[in-house]
Amino acid sequence: MKFFRPGYWQKLILGLVLAIQFLTVSALLIWLYESLAENGPWAVLIFIGVAFIVDIFLAVYIFSTPSPDVYKLSWMFLVFLIPIGGALIYIFFANKQTSRSQREKLKKYRKPIEKFPSTDGSQQRLSEVCPTAASISAYLAEKSGGGVHEKTSTQYFPIVDDAFPVILEELRKAKHFIFLEFFIVAQGKMWDSMLEILKEKAAEGVDVRFIYDDVGSLTTVPIHYAETLTNMGIKTVRYNKFRPLLDIRMNNRDHRKILVIDGHTCFSGGFNLADEYINAIVRFGHWKDNAILIRGAAVGNFTYMFLAAWASTKEKEGELIEKKLYAPGRYIDEIGGFPKSDGFVQPYGDLPFDNEAVGERVYLDLINAASRYIYITTPYLIIDKEVENALIHAAHRGVDVRMLLPHIPDKKAVFTMARSFYGPLIQAGVHMYEYTPGFVHEKTFICDDKMATVGTINLDYRSLYLHLECGTFLCNASCIKTMYDDYVETLRVSREVTLEQWKRWRQRQYWYWAVLRIVGPFL
Repeated sequence: MKFFRPGYWQKLILGLVLAIQFLTVSALLIWLYESLAENGPWAVLIFIGVAFIVDIFLAVYIFSTPSPDVYKLSWMFLVFLIPIGGALIYIFFANKQTSRSQREKLKKYRKPIEKFPSTDGSQQRLSEVCPTAASISAYLAEKSGGGVHEKTSTQYFPIVDDAFPVILEELRKAKHFIFLEFFIVAQGKMWDSMLEILKEKAAEGVDVRFIYDDVGSLTTVPIHYAETLTNMGIKTVRYNKFRPLLDIRMNNRDHRKILVIDGHTCFSGGFNLADEYINAIVRFGHWKDNAILIRGAAVGNFTYMFLAAWASTKEKEGELIEKKLYAPGRYIDEIGGFPKSDGFVQPYGDLPFDNEAVGERVYLDLINAASRYIYITTPYLIIDKEVENALIHAAHRGVDVRMLLPHIPDKKAVFTMARSFYGPLIQAGVHMYEYTPGFVHEKTFICDDKMATVGTINLDYRSLYLHLECGTFLCNASCIKTMYDDYVETLRVSREVTLEQWKRWRQRQYWYWAVLRIVGPFL
């Protein structure tokens, strides 16, 4: 078993410490309830009155927060369901207010480093070509820091199996620096092949840096793996180290997928560094995920996004970042100069610390902008009323709305809950499909042949509000045609869910769906 291999037992201990905290809080609540019962009915009545007053005040506070309505309702239900205990759970896990230290980091490290203005004249030219895309682009430049760029080429890979050899080839070409930021890293064929090249490059003097999420990789690498990689010459940081504390900050995970090479070449998409993403192992049938290769000016957005994350980690606070050393044009001549412009490309990031749901806003803007079609792929579907209503309204105004989800689940409860959302969408005219060969992990929106986004942002609460995420907004890029063609081909091996099928599911699982809807924001 993994937990008994060297480096894993520490994680087992951390898990036990966390479990002890849960059990201790539960035991104290049980003791409190039993003590009250022993002291007679008046003590119980007083407790109920105090608990009710506390819950009322907490409910008012929850209602006044800027969180989505579905999140507020779920927490209010829990607070009233478990007297005092619900309030404690909320305090430990749901206080989403940005701390002072996070605000300072955002102001001092992230925002200045992430800022990378549009290529000269690109915003104006985009306004002339597509005003709607220009509006989305202006919003992203304001909230994410990275502008829109021409002098950029894109290549879309419908499955990571095809992207992987290209990734290895590009890594071998690196001469100056390699930056990686991923949610999951797992030892196996994919990562081991990359690691051999990274070690060679580090030995040659290439600046190799790696950020991986500590919880995302909790069961896939040893607890001291960052130190192991650092000793190999690969500067490595575990993002938001897992601590056995009841703390909402443990929910803020780095879910991004970024690989930057020499400032002029970048890979992103939905994939992590694990064997299922290249189908080297089979877990949930055929794993369909994507990657996008970007060359040229727009890579700067991803480069500075990574450097902002690097500088804001506890281990690297105060490290001086000279942005000009990593500019996309610094080493561009080594690949023949900037590529010919291929539409407009704008990588963007989304943070849980700035009270701005950038990913959701882009998705809503694309849905609302669609006049002919909007094709969506997501592995998870836990949406609020705003997104649901936008999809329904698009279908009502004659837009061809299609959504593709997995048929084989990786998380059964989340998969079952996703199906609960199908009915109202199908009734409105949205076409819901499931990828029958296995699990689809892509996160893409394609709109009217001219706009698209591809990235890491799932249609669930965690991605939209709790995680660090990234995406690439595209307008008139040639890869949008590739994305469209792949979508159409994928639907041919997928099954469309009918309203009759959904009604049969609802008949069998009505109460289970109801419970899942309550806890949905926590999944």
